[in-house]
Amino acid sequence: MARTPITTTIDLSGPFFTKDPRRTFLQNVRDLMDVIAREGEADVKAQLRQGEPARAPLSAGLSPARVSGHVRGRVSSLSGRRWAYTAVVSVNNSGLSKKQGIALMAAAAVVERRTGAFKRTGRRLRKAVKRANLTKGL
Repeated sequence: MARTPITTTIDLSGPFFTKDPRRTFLQNVRDLMDVIAREGEADVKAQLRQGEPARAPLSAGLSPARVSGHVRGRVSSLSGRRWAYTAVVSVNNSGLSKKQGIALMAAAAVVERRTGAFKRTGRRLRKAVKRANLTKGL
């Protein structure tokens, strides 16, 4: 009985082997972080604007005079360096005087305690991230 030799071959022509998987994954994460920053900012601002008529405007001569006007979603540090795996939605007090910055952050703390906008948005975004397809294009 003659035996046929068994040969094993690996086909390296699929999409996983024609692209750089690390770069594709990183690009997918960066795209996701951009969406998180943009959508998170819009969601927090919408929640904060709902109760604005019932709250007094900010003191200390701030413009805009509402906390929602200072909410920013970003994917880079304040110095401008792009983060690889991080997105932030926060109240931005850069460019303000010390007195204005303190007034803004104090007002933001009170508004967050009353509305829970940042906490609620964070929960929503974490659920969305769990459904994201970060291996798209691999």
